[in-house]
Amino acid sequence: MKGKVLDHVYEAIGDTPIVRLSHLTQALEGEIYAKLEYLNPGFSKKDRAARAIIEEAEADGQLSPGQTVVELTSGNMGTGLAIVCAAKGYPFVAVMSKGNSVERARMMKALGAEVVLVDQAPGSQEGQVSGEDLRLVELVTERITIERQAFRADQFNRQGSVHAHQYSTAQEAWEQTDGQIDAFVDFVGSGGTFGGCARAFKALNTDIRCYVVEPRTAPFLAGLEVTNPNHRIQGGGLRHGIRFCRGDAC
Repeated sequence: MKGKVLDHVYEAIGDTPIVRLSHLTQALEGEIYAKLEYLNPGFSKKDRAARAIIEEAEADGQLSPGQTVVELTSGNMGTGLAIVCAAKGYPFVAVMSKGNSVERARMMKALGAEVVLVDQAPGSQEGQVSGEDLRLVELVTERITIERQAFRADQFNRQGSVHAHQYSTAQEAWEQTDGQIDAFVDFVGSGGTFGGCARAFKALNTDIRCYVVEPRTAPFLAGLEVTNPNHRIQGGGLRHGIRFCRGDAC
């Protein structure tokens, strides 16, 4: 509940406002709403997944007090984990490609994370993360996890990434709109938001339509031809030959 003094910063995650985009929809029948996830402490919806993954791991005994947490990230998930881990007393190691934003690495360091930067593969473009770059980051992440006997947050496979949105984001949106939802639209990265919200909305009303948005040049999930995977939307879609979503969301 946001109306009281909170004991920890991660308690401020969630309960974000929803806004009617009245100016954009003046000429349309119906209404469009936007959930303002940038108002989470780490400025993205990944805060929700970070908290859920850590708390579910605590509950089932996979994460021990003081154990190191490790995850590969391009920025947002790492920021969320840095916030949650710092508040709960877990050392956090974020593993990033040097092709990712320097500013995001600085933010995670400022939040207390140890940031490991992995050299890009030969021939990779500076400022762009290729599939081979990601493979190298994955190898380093796996090595650090083993060496430090760490807990791998693994946002692509942990169900907490889905549950965070199934049990909070979607429920909030349902209550905020008095259940007046006809369709849900999301851009897919790891797939946790879309998978969790779609699962919840369908349980509340089977008539709600759930749509994935993809770059026009990389409609991988639609089963259409990918003409240019090097689109400019970071963290999702088919980029450099890498499929970002996994599991139920795909």
